[in-house]
Amino acid sequence: MLKLFKDKNFLRLCLAAFFMSSCLQLGGIVLPFAVKAMDGSDTDIGLCFMGQMGTYVICCILVVLIIDKLKPRKVLQIAAGTGIIVSLCFLAAVWYGKNNGIFFGPIARLIFLMAMVGVITAFFWPTMMGWISTGFEGAELTKRFGFYNIAWITANTIMPVIGGYLMEISYLLSLALAVVMAILCFISLYSTKCISQIPPKHHNDDNIVVQQIPRENRPFVWISRVALFTTLVCVGIFRSQLGILYKFQLGFSESSYGWSVSLMCLFNMAVFYMMGRSHYWHYKKALYAAAQVSIIGCMAMMIICKSLPLQLLASGMAGVWYGYVYSSHQYYGVSGGTRRSGLMAIHETIIGAGFATGSLFGGILSDAFGRYSPYWFGIAVIAAGGLVQIIVWNLAAKNGQISSNEKTSFFTSPT
Repeated sequence: MLKLFKDKNFLRLCLAAFFMSSCLQLGGIVLPFAVKAMDGSDTDIGLCFMGQMGTYVICCILVVLIIDKLKPRKVLQIAAGTGIIVSLCFLAAVWYGKNNGIFFGPIARLIFLMAMVGVITAFFWPTMMGWISTGFEGAELTKRFGFYNIAWITANTIMPVIGGYLMEISYLLSLALAVVMAILCFISLYSTKCISQIPPKHHNDDNIVVQQIPRENRPFVWISRVALFTTLVCVGIFRSQLGILYKFQLGFSESSYGWSVSLMCLFNMAVFYMMGRSHYWHYKKALYAAAQVSIIGCMAMMIICKSLPLQLLASGMAGVWYGYVYSSHQYYGVSGGTRRSGLMAIHETIIGAGFATGSLFGGILSDAFGRYSPYWFGIAVIAAGGLVQIIVWNLAAKNGQISSNEKTSFFTSPT
């Protein structure tokens, strides 16, 4: 992985990912508390995140069709520049507070701005991942994704803590820092170069570009998609509703929520690093079963446990398995493919759809049935997703996509 440091363009892209993720985290950590300060409901919080991720999904579908025809450097620069404007508007909207505007009320302003964030990120993340992965396969692809994931997840780990403490002084401080991060993201992208996307001349055997996924491994694409969607439903619940549970149900501070998000992301980072260093985890079904059972356990802990240390433990454990599900689909989603930005747009569409579902229904259920009901919903979604994955595997076996030597149960591995 050390040779990646010699690729200056790759490092600039990873730095831009760090700054963009920092901006998003600083805004996202403030949002639930800003909505409540404007006398919004739990459903309003869900609608804000739904505005972001719903728009994100719609735009990602469009991105799938056009992104590989566009110049990645130009797309990223436009997205980052627009991000600066939206960050400034977000800061102004929170500063303006409860006051009604000419066209929008306070909550409607936030929903609109979150929708704009969805548009920006729909063009930013798939383009970024497509650019850094084009021309690489096997272990080299795993290493590049691993380093890239560490870059943005580092921001996700640090910024919620910083934002949480800044919020205890003023919500505006966290948002002002978000504007600075957006500016730094644009500067990083401005220094990148449009270079030919050609793989290195010297490859190990496992780095040779392969255009076809082996027949016995094709079901993993769909199994990983189901797992990614259901896991992101739980992450959507976590990000939109947990801060409100902490402050108004359990009596914890805003910084406690920041630590919870940071611990989840810290364990994400550890998993990204380990998965980037090894390809042993490729095509192991049992790991998916373990991941989803563990996420159910984490959601149950959030329902049952009333102490902050146990709540933080649940967040950290969720981060481990969310990291595995995310990285595995990131690999399966592009392995053997050529239109990398388009394939990454599919990856991001699934993420957005899951996050939007969890945010919206989490808010509705919280208002209707209490602040613990979203976590029961997350458990039900994970269980239903596990059943779908078993059905997918069995159908693949019956349709001959899995050879006779590979027809093991869903809980064992063909590799």
